[in-house]
Amino acid sequence: MLDIIKKSIYLGLGAASLTKERVDKLVDELIEKGQVAKDDKANAVKDIMDKVEKEEKELEKRIKKTVNEAIESVGAATQNDIDELKKQLKELEEKLAEMKAG
Repeated sequence: MLDIIKKSIYLGLGAASLTKERVDKLVDELIEKGQVAKDDKANAVKDIMDKVEKEEKELEKRIKKTVNEAIESVGAATQNDIDELKKQLKELEEKLAEMKAG
């Protein structure tokens, strides 16, 4: 059954664009074709939705990695770089204030 589910996901529906409603329709079609038992509908829908969620998370990781690599390659500052500079600036301001007060 998982092989059928995988094939269904990759057959043009696109993992990221699957909604529960579309998955229900897909599983209904598989039931009509005799590829999924009617009693297995809930499990089939859950399996597909779990697979979709996993694929979305993996895609998000790959996108973030690619974006971070692109940012690094052009030498742009990341949010972490900016946060670190803000922290250092605050520390310097505090030291300067102490020096003026003391």
